[in-house]
Amino acid sequence: MTEPEYLADASVDAAMDEKIRALLTTCFTGPQNAVFQTRRYFHDPYPHRWIVRDERGALAAHVGVHERRVVADGKPLRIVGIAEVSVHPDQRGRGHVRAILREVHAWATREGFEFSALFGKPEVYGSSGYRSVANLSVDVAGPDGRIARKKMPAMVRPLAQAPWPAGEVFLEGAVF
Repeated sequence: MTEPEYLADASVDAAMDEKIRALLTTCFTGPQNAVFQTRRYFHDPYPHRWIVRDERGALAAHVGVHERRVVADGKPLRIVGIAEVSVHPDQRGRGHVRAILREVHAWATREGFEFSALFGKPEVYGSSGYRSVANLSVDVAGPDGRIARKKMPAMVRPLAQAPWPAGEVFLEGAVF
């Protein structure tokens, strides 16, 4: 395994874009994931990503990182939102995601982010320090177009000393 490599989204050229989209379409196969055929993100573009290449230099794993904000008890908190975690099927079980997340957490801590959050499975992300929370709320548009606040199961990992807030925590903007 090569070391995780930082890749600013602004530096992604056409060839790398094609490789990222190929990995995403290989890993995310549901009908809603057809979006990856034409773009390298699901909801919103993110400025940061980390990748791992296999021994031949091919893209083996990918993690996208949003810079976001949540509000808890009127106080804004900086978080990183983890998105589009993907590992090529031939590369699974080799620790790529844990290695990338270690790099992301170190970077985010240096940059002053307080938490890392993602929407994923506890059995996958628990070993990287994430725990499930039930108090994250988001604004979601209903079929009639009305916006309603909804709690969404999430996983968080503290990056600083403060614990995740106990009351409602509102994620500003779109889900990642």
